[in-house]
Amino acid sequence: MNRRLRMAPLAAAVASAALAFTACGASSEASGDAKGAGSGFVHEDARGKTVEIDGTPKTVVAQASAAAALWDNGYEVAGVYGDLPEPPNYLTGNLDVSKTKVLGKAWGEFNVEEYAAMNPDLLIDMTFDGEALWYAGEVEKQIDDLAPTLAMPLTGLSVTEQIEGFRALAEDLGADPEIDEAKAEFEDAVARIKAAVNKNPDVTVVAASTYGEEIYFANAPEHPDLAYLAELGVKFPKVSPDEQGIFEPVSLENISKYHADVLLVDARDLGGLEELKTKDIFKRLPAVAGGQQDLWYPAAPYSYQAYAEVFSGYADQLEAAQVLEQG
Repeated sequence: MNRRLRMAPLAAAVASAALAFTACGASSEASGDAKGAGSGFVHEDARGKTVEIDGTPKTVVAQASAAAALWDNGYEVAGVYGDLPEPPNYLTGNLDVSKTKVLGKAWGEFNVEEYAAMNPDLLIDMTFDGEALWYAGEVEKQIDDLAPTLAMPLTGLSVTEQIEGFRALAEDLGADPEIDEAKAEFEDAVARIKAAVNKNPDVTVVAASTYGEEIYFANAPEHPDLAYLAELGVKFPKVSPDEQGIFEPVSLENISKYHADVLLVDARDLGGLEELKTKDIFKRLPAVAGGQQDLWYPAAPYSYQAYAEVFSGYADQLEAAQVLEQG
């Protein structure tokens, strides 16, 4: 699996495609509106780097997930790149690409020339290994001299820590996040999940991604949403991840390795799920046969607004779930 697929086991055709850093690209113009200058921008990123910029960055470019999280926190980026499907899906949240310059719409696309022409102040990406940028890693050497880069963590934190991290970043960029209503809705969903767990504590949840003829069982502590569900008392099996620590890959015939009362399947590859649904081995799983299979929404934008909706869906599933006989 390549660097993207360790975090998101998706379409093989996309993953194996040659990287296309072309000179064609953005059609929309934007300006990242920071509020005031202050004494400067100082932020420590997930690679242990301290990013320091005189004044407040005004022209900020971000990977789509990071851009969407900032957008929900009141900060509109000047440029965006990453997975930008049409029509938009949950990964891009409320991000309005018509208001920002698009430098790439898929994995492997980053228009370096257009980026340079923007005279950027800062680029924000994610990292899952604490070393390389997630989506801009392949062009990191080309863009390093153009503007500082800041990496936000993808793994190892709970979802509330991630959300607060992006809220703080938005404030550092000059935004004034209005989160009270969304935070209240998120906390309501959390309360429902706690109540469902207290009522039925033995329900076991398994989250998995699909990739061809392989299944990837999620290692819950490494996925922010699952890690927080576990903090709330949701029961996950202890999987045996590969050296990356994020997923345990198994062949399709081993899809029943871990008993699931509730099976959550990665929403980033709905085509893979539809293919799975045609297979008898999937249909026979207790959670599938029992009507307790639903979608998993990893890497939704880290904002209270996005996760209020995601966790409300998890609460619906857990409230209705029953312990099933093992197959």
